[in-house]
Amino acid sequence: MKHIVLFSGGAASSYCAYLVLQKYDKKDIILLHTPTHSEDKDSDRFRKDVSNYLNTPITEENYGMNIWELIDHKKHIPGQFMPFCTQVLKMQMTERFLKKINDDFVLYIGYSKNEWRRVQKTYARNLNIGRKVVFPVFEAGISDKEIKHIIQNSWGIKLPEAYKYLKHNNCIPCFKAGKAEWKLYWLHYPKEYEKAMQKEKEIGYTVFKDCTLEELAEKFRHNKDFEDSQIAMDIPCMCAL
Repeated sequence: MKHIVLFSGGAASSYCAYLVLQKYDKKDIILLHTPTHSEDKDSDRFRKDVSNYLNTPITEENYGMNIWELIDHKKHIPGQFMPFCTQVLKMQMTERFLKKINDDFVLYIGYSKNEWRRVQKTYARNLNIGRKVVFPVFEAGISDKEIKHIIQNSWGIKLPEAYKYLKHNNCIPCFKAGKAEWKLYWLHYPKEYEKAMQKEKEIGYTVFKDCTLEELAEKFRHNKDFEDSQIAMDIPCMCAL
């Protein structure tokens, strides 16, 4: 039996890996990472630190493109209602890896204690295809705040730089984000914001239906209020199949 942890490299998936390693033989555990090559550059350092602390290697299933290359390839821009970036770079790569497993396996996902809706949906989706999935962090009732405290103070590992500004360690920018989060990209990751803005102009499709990122930036500059039906401060980019 293989125990496969979907290891995004964020705090929750890192602690999920730790919990699984407390229960099962290390030789039967796989930390599966599906890279997007589009996160804060400090994310790679964090994953390596966690891997070293857990004394367990990271296994990668890699599509071979970053999010910008994928956008050029698809000639389209992902968004909240069409997140093909997650589907291609994360979900499809996870499925591709699982097809290689010549053994029974269980999947482990690091949803925290406040993510019951995600647990419910993911459990039902996997149950429907006869796949077992377990949520160790959720079952332990541990919050994201507690996990970050443990990693920093007990493990002695510095959190990824992205956590200084964001509540996730996803791609920057995450095209599934709401306008409130895009303001954080505009403030703290201006090069990535500018790149996304240029992609809109090249492709002729906008992330938001009611305005372009260039128009949104003008609102940010003038500190104007705006409506955001999805203030996505904690956006999942999981291969939660």
